[in-house]
Amino acid sequence: MLHAAAHPAFAPFSRWWPADPSAPIPPVATLDAWARDVALALPDGRPLAFVAAPARSTGALDYERRIAERGEVATRTGNRHDFCNALAWLAFPRTKAALNAVHVASAPAATPNARDRGRDAATLLDESGLIVACADAGLVAAWRDHRWREAFGDRPLTGARPLRAVAIGHGLIAKLAAPFPAITGRAVVLPLDAATLPEAPAALAATLDAAAADAIAARGATWSPATLLPLPVAALPGWDTEGQGARLFDDVSVFRLRVLR
Repeated sequence: MLHAAAHPAFAPFSRWWPADPSAPIPPVATLDAWARDVALALPDGRPLAFVAAPARSTGALDYERRIAERGEVATRTGNRHDFCNALAWLAFPRTKAALNAVHVASAPAATPNARDRGRDAATLLDESGLIVACADAGLVAAWRDHRWREAFGDRPLTGARPLRAVAIGHGLIAKLAAPFPAITGRAVVLPLDAATLPEAPAALAATLDAAAADAIAARGATWSPATLLPLPVAALPGWDTEGQGARLFDDVSVFRLRVLR
């Protein structure tokens, strides 16, 4: 079902990710037992449970309201996407709750998907999101301008790391089980000194989870997809599973130039 998790993106989930790639996706009851083990809860202290999804699918906003009102994450049995969503809740509960709060606080919008820009941003981060800590303004400026090689390729291999990253988007996590160079996430960038962050994966996840949740709440109505930087994840240190090195950035179909409007 899922490949062994040698990829660094899976470090925050190593407690739950199956070591045997032939193992079936854990049942919903197992996911809920994991939630109880870590005392998974919403910010107001109410326990959060994984429950079987209804036979008939509901709308996205109904799904989010069920989480906020009843503390229940509807989860499809044997579904890889939903399993990865559960992992994201287990490792990054504050960020996931902050995204849920954006959804339930927004009124239906007069758009084709009935979402406003805040909900669009929340959806992008929930599906394809990364939390990136980086206090190097020059790196972030180069990244924002799609000067990929300058931002991610022309860095010394030794010394202090300029950034740290974790994957929180459950669609992104599912893709990284069988990674390929073109996988691209959307990053919320936090101006934190990467060198001061914890080394242990669980501690790093907890620190970035708290900081990202605060950042999402602080942005409020000003939050939009434009605040999330696109990033082909193979550019991150240690995430280049094919070992292409600097040759990564030659592929302009992945590392696209910025289009000026």
